[in-house]
Amino acid sequence: MFLATSNNKLTAQIVSQVRDAILNGKLQPGERLPTEKELLLQFGVSKHTLREALRALESMGFIEIRQGAGGGPVICEIDMDNTRDMIAGFLYFKNVSVKNLCEVRKLFEPYLARLAVERFSSQDIERLKSSHEAYKKSLIRKSPAIREEVNFHVQLANSTGNPVMVLILDFVNSLLTDIKAHLKPGPDFSEKVMKAHQSILDAIIERDGQRAAECMYLHACEVEEGLMGLLDDEAHETPLPRDKGLQMIQEGSEKS
Repeated sequence: MFLATSNNKLTAQIVSQVRDAILNGKLQPGERLPTEKELLLQFGVSKHTLREALRALESMGFIEIRQGAGGGPVICEIDMDNTRDMIAGFLYFKNVSVKNLCEVRKLFEPYLARLAVERFSSQDIERLKSSHEAYKKSLIRKSPAIREEVNFHVQLANSTGNPVMVLILDFVNSLLTDIKAHLKPGPDFSEKVMKAHQSILDAIIERDGQRAAECMYLHACEVEEGLMGLLDDEAHETPLPRDKGLQMIQEGSEKS
């Protein structure tokens, strides 16, 4: 299955071959890699190099190295956490800003709110209500529940049934959660989030897609403004005017 490697960047070549075999469907989740002895013969490398490559593949989420009898490297299905970590590793060096993240939200999330109006079942709406109620109760306790706040958006993303959309928004909201944990916005910020979620929820319940999209856009703007206000003046960037964004949403509705 695998080819002998050259002397240049041996570990990277092993990782690349195994990863390609997984992505091309030659290796399936749950399937075991050949034994260490067989891999050493196929790749033509030392034990140290092979084990280094396997550790790298495990850290990337492609394999799990099981211990004990019958153990060894087993192919894994890459989950959301591993995927998010890999993307985060890449973007770490790209100086991703609050503005970058909020631009993505303003582009995608109004669409999600509109789609929820079209696709949410009564059970979906009840789950969204429960998440929102849990967040409201946390504000009364003066300990905002970030998980419930983010889960509100996660449930909207799941309504698309689009794994690409779910991945993008899971990643964006996870980064924003980390930023909030660092900046520690006050109760006024949390109160605005709660009211915005209530407006979005009301529009979804009333099956008003246009209003749901507009409320979501305004919410994304408020979050951006609130977080930007907590940053140093040097990091400030001018957010997209709300009226312009709403005009874009309305024009999109008229064309559809």
